[in-house]
Amino acid sequence: MAPSFYHYLPVPMDEMGEKQGWGSRWQWLGAAILMVLFGVTLVILTIYFAVIANSEACRDGLRAQEECRNTTHLLQRQLTRTQDSLLQAETQANSCNLTVVTLQDSLEKKVSQALEQQARIKELENEVTKLNQELENLRIQKETSSTVQVNSGSSMVVSSLLVLKVSLFLLF
Repeated sequence: MAPSFYHYLPVPMDEMGEKQGWGSRWQWLGAAILMVLFGVTLVILTIYFAVIANSEACRDGLRAQEECRNTTHLLQRQLTRTQDSLLQAETQANSCNLTVVTLQDSLEKKVSQALEQQARIKELENEVTKLNQELENLRIQKETSSTVQVNSGSSMVVSSLLVLKVSLFLLF
């Protein structure tokens, strides 16, 4: 079976003989002209786009685009550094906050210890005052007692002398 994929319509064999002369040449000539026109069009378009691509405005645009790209990369690096610095600052701030909390707790403990010590000092001062009063009372009692003893000792001496005198008087 013959292939069903044709580029042209099937023509009976007797008509082919007539077209093979001038008809086939005209077809080739038309195809060649179309190819030349197509090639010339491509060359003209290529030249046109090459001229446009090499124009001053295009080069300025490319320079501006390159500057923008460089500036964008520079800004991205600066942003990255700034974000890193911010992260470090936040980390330090968190550390400082933790230190502040720790120091506040420690300060509160020291303040409560100081208050306890002040209360204990007041208690001890009260005890010392009581002991001083007791000591003063004991001194007073001792002085009173020694005065009484001295008085009673001198009374004894006096009464002993009297007894001696009376006995001497009676003896004589």
